[in-house]
Amino acid sequence: MAKILQKYIKFSTSELEEYAANPESCVRCVKTDLHLGMGAYGMANFKHALHELLVRTKVGIYDANVNGIVLGIKNIKVLGQTAALRADDPIMHLLINADFYVFRPVAGAVLHGVVRHISKHQISVIIYRVFNTTIRFTNKKQSKEGIVMDQEIKFRIKDFNIANVMPFIEGELLLEETDPLNKTIKFEEDAEAEHTETHVELDALVELIKMEPSIEADTPVPKKKAQKRKQTAEADKVVEKLKKIKKIKSEPV
Repeated sequence: MAKILQKYIKFSTSELEEYAANPESCVRCVKTDLHLGMGAYGMANFKHALHELLVRTKVGIYDANVNGIVLGIKNIKVLGQTAALRADDPIMHLLINADFYVFRPVAGAVLHGVVRHISKHQISVIIYRVFNTTIRFTNKKQSKEGIVMDQEIKFRIKDFNIANVMPFIEGELLLEETDPLNKTIKFEEDAEAEHTETHVELDALVELIKMEPSIEADTPVPKKKAQKRKQTAEADKVVEKLKKIKKIKSEPV
C-alpha cells in the first residue's frame, strides 16, 4: 500500500517547500510532535520501517492533528532513547517530531489544475496530482468548447470537505481575459465602420434636400382658396333652390 501511495503522492523537498512558500497554494508546513505505534518487525531496519509506516498511515490521508491532508513528511526525528511498551501489547509507542506538509483548502483561494474529464455540464480537474476537483459550468460564457484534455486551467474554490475518506472539492472556472490589443483593434474597426455608415446616411439626406426644390417647381401648387370659394357658391345656389320649392308648396291653391 505504501508503494501505491508513493506512486501518486511523491513530492520532492523542493516542490513541497515551493508550495509552502506560496500563500495561495493552500499548502502549509506544520512542525509538530506525533505519537506513533510500530510493531517489533521494524527493528530489523528501523529507519526504513518507520518511513514506510508514516507513508502508509499518514500521507494522502486527512489528519485531525494537523487539520489537513498530509502531502509529505520531512525531517523525521525520534524523541527519546527508548520506546514505551505495555504488558499485553507488542506495539512500540514512539514519539516523533517532523515537518508535515499539509493541504488545507480555503474557500475563495485560486488554484491551478489539469483537466482529466470533460462532460456536458462539468469538468474534473486534478490538483497536486492527487485531489479531484469538480467544476460546473454556471453561465453561458463558460463553455467546454475551449477546454481540452490535459489542459492547465485556473479556478476558484467554492466548497470543500476533506475530512471524508474521499475528499470533495468544488471549484468555479475563471475565464482568461483576452488580449487588450485585440480589443483595441476591434474597437477601432467598429468605429470606422460606424463612421462610414454615418457618412453614407448624411450624403443621402443631402441629395434628398437638393432634389426637393426641383420637385416643388415642377408640380403646380393647388389653389385651395379658389376651390373653397367655388364650393361655397355652389352650396348657396342649392340652398336658394330649396327655399323656393318650400315657398311654392306653402302658398294656398
